Amino acid sequence: MKHIASHYKVLIWIGVCLVCGVLAAWAGQRYLHQQSDLLAQKNKQPMIERVVAAHFLAAGTVLTETHLATRAFPLSAVPTNSISVSQYQRLLGGTLRAEVAAGDMVLPLHISQTQVAAFSTRLVAGRRAVTMPVDQINSLAGLLRAGDLVDLYVSFDHQRRKITAPLLQGVLVLATDEHTSDMPSQEAGHYATVTFDLAPEDGAKLVAARQTGSITAMLRNPHDAQLSNKGVRGDLATLLGVNQPSAEFKTVPIIYGNKTSRQVRGVDAIPNAPRSAVLDVETPEQLSYQYEVQHALVD
Repeated sequence: MKHIASHYKVLIWIGVCLVCGVLAAWAGQRYLHQQSDLLAQKNKQPMIERVVAAHFLAAGTVLTETHLATRAFPLSAVPTNSISVSQYQRLLGGTLRAEVAAGDMVLPLHISQTQVAAFSTRLVAGRRAVTMPVDQINSLAGLLRAGDLVDLYVSFDHQRRKITAPLLQGVLVLATDEHTSDMPSQEAGHYATVTFDLAPEDGAKLVAARQTGSITAMLRNPHDAQLSNKGVRGDLATLLGVNQPSAEFKTVPIIYGNKTSRQVRGVDAIPNAPRSAVLDVETPEQLSYQYEVQHALVD
């Protein structure tokens, strides 16, 4: 019995040793893995995505979205002037100065941006651009947009009467503030200035008119080529027919001895018709924008 008991003790000790060995091996392996992970984390470099060439790009290529892709680079290897994914629009429309291999970063120094033409190049030879602040012109409550045609009327005092007459007709609107007709996102709204396309003499008339009178813009249909020579005079009551003057009659002089002659209405006197508030004024023979079109064809 003692022999069997000692045999079981040996087996138990062998089992305990095996378990301890396995635990020691597992703990050692786990420790080694932890140290390896710590070492890898310590040596691992942070990565960052940058814009690269999607494929080989030859010199002179005008960049579009199809030419660009993204790729991760170690942070320490990224140039300071590299383009991030959120800034890729800076490259669009640029022309490559030199070829770029597929996967290489596209940097600002690789491209030359197309220079925007000066605003003056929009003018036909012999034309002038005149800018007016909206506080000196009725801006149609912000409805004007570049490319519209307007008639400009001037209101002023003449011989103690209010006169409103057409100044320029069919004037092309070049811009509202900095918004021009080639901006697809342009929307009607608030703006501070309006720029017109005019002949030099018309520009001088507009400058002179805004110094002593008030300017009002009337929106014109772009297909309307009719000219109007109608102006008005008098105050608002006269225009509406409320303040009609007393009728005037033809009179004849009568002399009484050596006394001053008196004007007496004749028997057959007919009252003179009151003057109409509407009057005809001289106008140009053609619209302002038509002059521009003809001038462009001649050139």
